[in-house]
Amino acid sequence: MRLAIEKKDLLHHIQHLAAVVPTKNTSPILTNYLFVVDAESSTVQITATDLEITVVVKFNALVSEGGSIAIAARQFNEIISSMPDQVINLYKDEDLLKIQCGRIDFSLMCADYTLFPVLPLREMDNAIQVDAALFNKMVEKTIFAVSTDVNRAVLTGVMWLITDKFHMMSATDGRRVSEIKVNESLPTMSVPQAPATEENIFTGSNEFESIERIVPVKTLSFLQKVFDSSVKELRVLIDTNRIVFGYDKFTIFSQIIDHKYPDYRKAFVPNLPNTVVIGVSELRSTIRRISLLAPEENLRVRFEFANDSFEINTTNRETGEAKQVMENFSYQGTETSISINYKFMVNILDAIDTEKVRICLGSGKEPLMIYNEPSAGENQEITFLLMPLRS
Repeated sequence: MRLAIEKKDLLHHIQHLAAVVPTKNTSPILTNYLFVVDAESSTVQITATDLEITVVVKFNALVSEGGSIAIAARQFNEIISSMPDQVINLYKDEDLLKIQCGRIDFSLMCADYTLFPVLPLREMDNAIQVDAALFNKMVEKTIFAVSTDVNRAVLTGVMWLITDKFHMMSATDGRRVSEIKVNESLPTMSVPQAPATEENIFTGSNEFESIERIVPVKTLSFLQKVFDSSVKELRVLIDTNRIVFGYDKFTIFSQIIDHKYPDYRKAFVPNLPNTVVIGVSELRSTIRRISLLAPEENLRVRFEFANDSFEINTTNRETGEAKQVMENFSYQGTETSISINYKFMVNILDAIDTEKVRICLGSGKEPLMIYNEPSAGENQEITFLLMPLRS
C-alpha cells in the first residue's frame, strides 16, 4: 500500500471518524480504522465501526500501490492533525504504516486487518432522496430532547415517521417533547426492493407505506458533524432493522432502536387558556440571568402572570433570590404561575428560529406548549412541550 494526499484533504475525511470508534471495547480491532486502497481506481476507503454504527468514507488520492491495513484510529487522527499543510505520504513497510510529511516521519504499528468485521453491503440505487438541509434542521430541532437514560432505550433516539403526505421527527425524555412535522412527501419516493433472502418493510406492496424508525443519537450526531451546505442531497435506505445514509463521500450504516415509540402526543394539551408571546432573545437572556441563583437540585425558575405583568423569579435557600419584571410581551389569560427547569426551557428557546415565541399554559400542573411565532413556514409545524416542576 502506497499513496500520497494533501493533509487538508485527508483530514477533511477523517476528522469526525474517530468519534465512531469505541473508547472501550472487548474487541481491540474495533479501535482501528480499516484502510482499503485501490490503485486501479486511485481510491482510498476508510471504515470505522462500533458494530452499532459503521461509517465508510471513500475518496480519491494519488495511489501507486493498493492494499489493506488496520491502523489505530485515534493515534492516526492525532498524527495527521499535527502535520503541516503539505503532502502526506503513506506506505506500508512490513507491519508498520509509514507516515511522512516533509522531514517528519512516523511509524505506526498495524493490526491484523483480517480481524476487522465484515463490511455491510447495500446498494443505494433505491434510496429515498432527502433534502440534506431540511433533514439537518429536523435533527437540530429534536435531538436535544433525547433521553440519556440507558434504561429507557426507546427514548435514546429520534423517532422519524415517514408517510406519503408528511414526514416528522420527534424526541422526548419524558419531561419535554420536541417535534417537527413537514407537511409534504419526500421529493423522490421509490420503493426499495430487497434481495429475496432479506426481510423488507415494503414486501408485498407496490405502494409506499408509512414507516417509523428510531434512529440512535450517535448516528444523527455524525450526520450533523459532516453536514455541508454545499451538498444538497442525502440518500436514505430503510430496512427492517437498520438504516443507511449516503451523504457526500460518506456511507453510514446504523442499527435502529427496535422498540415502539411511545405515544407522546397524548400529553399535548391543544386548548390551554393562557398565552404569552415574547421575544426569544429577551426571554432567553432573562432566564439565564435569573438562573444564576436557581437551586442546583432542580434548576427551578418561576413564571408568574398577574394583572398584565410577567415576572420571572427564583428562590434559593442557600444563596438568595432573583427576579425580573418583563417588558415587551403580550399576554391573554388569567392570573397563573408555573415552575420550570430553566435548562430545559433554554434548550427549547435555542431551537426556536423565529424572533418571537408563543407559550401556552394553564395551571401550574399542566404542561407548557411552545411554538415558533409566527410559523417557521407554511409546510412546517414545530411544537415543544415542557412539563412543569412540582411546586
